[in-house]
Amino acid sequence: MSDLNYRVAVAGDEEKVLNFIRKHYYPEEALTIGISPKEPTKEDEEFSLSCIPTGLSVVCEDSNKNIVGVLLCHEVDNSTLTERKISTETIEDPKWRTILTFLNYMEELTSICSRLNVTKGIQFSVLGVDPEQRGKSIGLKMMQKAAENALEKKLMAIGSVCTSIFSARIAEKLGMECVASIPYSEWKNSEGKTIFHPPPPHDYARCYVKKITNG
Repeated sequence: MSDLNYRVAVAGDEEKVLNFIRKHYYPEEALTIGISPKEPTKEDEEFSLSCIPTGLSVVCEDSNKNIVGVLLCHEVDNSTLTERKISTETIEDPKWRTILTFLNYMEELTSICSRLNVTKGIQFSVLGVDPEQRGKSIGLKMMQKAAENALEKKLMAIGSVCTSIFSARIAEKLGMECVASIPYSEWKNSEGKTIFHPPPPHDYARCYVKKITNG
């Protein structure tokens, strides 16, 4: 029997989740380490944690209540991206503004709600697993838990911008469809220089979607 427990993240989990993603997510996240400085920005961390009170995110804990996996999810509808693109223009930190501009572009390609003809859905934003616990399908099980939770809340679609080849493989195992992709080498600034330089094997960002039903 597994000694791992999957549960919905709740208000009050923020500090533990932040400590976890600082250690096990950001140091490997393609966009974060693909542009200098390599560390995440405060605004990035705040954005990631902002979704916890909505009850859409999932954590995995071991028998000692230590977090060994985190999946942070944001609710989205057809107005979400428009509002975020406007707020992106006012971001002062250049790194976070650059990353969010790219994510906005990818999510526009995804268009989860209009593409799947649903009113609301959820977007998987952060996926991290403790290296010592990998190989146990924790990422996949957290996505499954999040999808079940979303369905209970009448959110009928899931989407993800996978910046890592590993998260993309998990999305495919969940049966999500890749609807768009872009090589990092093709995302350039006004001077024609490539912006993100993540290490191999992270060469593409990919957009995945799936409509979820009770059937």
